[in-house]
Amino acid sequence: MKNSKKNISVLFVLIGLILLVASYILLQDSSDEEAGGYYAYVANTEDGTISVIDTTIDEVTEVIEVDEKISDGLAVNPVNAEIYSANHVGGILKVIDSETAEVIREVELNRNLHGIDISPDGNFLYLTSGALEEGEEFNYIMIYDTEKQKIVKEIASNAQSPAHISFSKDGERAFVSNVMSNDMSVLDTETQEIIKTIPVGKVPNEGKPSMDGKMLYVASLMDNVLSVVDVEKGEEIRRIPAGKGTHGVAVSEDNQHVWTANRNSEDVTVIDLSTNEVIRTIETGDMPNHVFQVPNSNKMYVSNLESADIAVVNMNTYEVVKKIEVGNSPHEIGFLAK
Repeated sequence: MKNSKKNISVLFVLIGLILLVASYILLQDSSDEEAGGYYAYVANTEDGTISVIDTTIDEVTEVIEVDEKISDGLAVNPVNAEIYSANHVGGILKVIDSETAEVIREVELNRNLHGIDISPDGNFLYLTSGALEEGEEFNYIMIYDTEKQKIVKEIASNAQSPAHISFSKDGERAFVSNVMSNDMSVLDTETQEIIKTIPVGKVPNEGKPSMDGKMLYVASLMDNVLSVVDVEKGEEIRRIPAGKGTHGVAVSEDNQHVWTANRNSEDVTVIDLSTNEVIRTIETGDMPNHVFQVPNSNKMYVSNLESADIAVVNMNTYEVVKKIEVGNSPHEIGFLAK
């Protein structure tokens, strides 16, 4: 009987040790992921390059030569690990192999190329022909099938100068900002048709949906506000004063805050979505341009247009913890898991 009890005790100790080791391994994996198990790809428009940043150490590890000048937009395919950039004036889409850092395909579209964003499933790349100019040639949205490697649809928008694109988390909706007609287009990604056009503030550069897809947060450059759009109602329901020249926007992964990059006041504002009020204003560099959360981390990356760097902001303390030098005129940032 004593031996039986002793054996049971030993068994429980062994099980406890196994569970302890397993928990440690899981915690290590989680902390590694939170520390930033991603590469960030930064579009340096004036240099025609893409800076590759290891987000674990927040350092540039490689620079990819693309063209003389490239588009503001950039996308990274989470499925096949391709990077998408473009010669925006020449209208040539550039497909880059992230492993070799070489352009492996060029697609002539013969249109201005401004925005470049990819659906969550990696199947479709959305491109826009917008510019801060009027003209029918600047009003197109193009859809590129990443498997077929060709444009499968071209939409003549009823809005003017479509710029940046974002997608709902489930991929069912695409949102396109139209900088000359001051509105947002909502597309059904299954039918690939525009289903709504929603008026917002002046020069809406970029819009990002909430994590549940119910709200859309739009940076209105000339009104210095964050426009809040109820997606189901299809209308702007609120305007939250942000910094001057509100240009970039990011929704935190916990859906608690919206961050805006403000070009003219040269700062970033953090808005609490429970109160719809600004709770922090952070100076990050010369002309903050776009803002992106490093996936599964507490770090926000801010591209500073004129100081040619990326500010790394701790999302818990709201402090700039590092500046990463990149190329001239950094714009959008894409991420790829290591």
